[in-house]
Amino acid sequence: MTPFPYDARVHTSTAGGRDGLVETVRAASAVGLDVVVVAASAEIEGDELRDRLRTIAAVDGSSALTVAPGALAGITDQTGSLDLQDDAIAIAPITYATLTGRTRGIAVDPPAKKDRYISNLLQAMLGAVANPAITALARPFNIGQFPAPLSPSQLPRGGLGEIADAMAERDVAFEVCSRMQWWFPELSVAGFTAEYAELLALFAAHRVKFVVSSGAHCSDGVGNLAYATRLLDTAGIGRSQVVDVPRLLKRTAAS
Repeated sequence: MTPFPYDARVHTSTAGGRDGLVETVRAASAVGLDVVVVAASAEIEGDELRDRLRTIAAVDGSSALTVAPGALAGITDQTGSLDLQDDAIAIAPITYATLTGRTRGIAVDPPAKKDRYISNLLQAMLGAVANPAITALARPFNIGQFPAPLSPSQLPRGGLGEIADAMAERDVAFEVCSRMQWWFPELSVAGFTAEYAELLALFAAHRVKFVVSSGAHCSDGVGNLAYATRLLDTAGIGRSQVVDVPRLLKRTAAS
């Protein structure tokens, strides 16, 4: 059994993963999950995105566990603008915002000066949080493989606190992902864990809620929440501050 009854973000072969939807849902069932959120990239245009989200939602009716579609919206630039379609929001009960390799001013054409780069990063995150469609930030501050990489300890605590306050006010959750260490290959796992846990603790102190995911890109990784749990434990974050995703989905369906 997994430490949580859900996995808040997994990927299939239509969204950068290896395995198909059926294999992914079977894997979720095999490890005892009650809920699995299957991500679809919001960068896909038009009918294709809607069709993918509807296909994920349709599986829910034929599965013993709850299968929910999640829209993964890329932050397009340093203002926090999102690549997101309104009709996709209506289909997906969970919508994530995330930095991508296409985020201008951060991953693409970053400024040469460190302080300007950090300003762009903080502004992008604040802008994304301000979007009322966003449920959570996915893999927050995943900047370790961008052209101007920074480690979590290099981010200014004042700026992080401002983002945390905005998240708490708008009820936007912080995703804790088991693949997060992958984004920081220059840090040892122990070093990254210590730095990121300190960042998580700061957000927790500002009353931010958390969701937990494997971020799995293959069916074998679905429900693998061990490292996410380690990050929460290292940060001293109790289970009461982790979102009950099954309850969240029921509340969303009823609204």
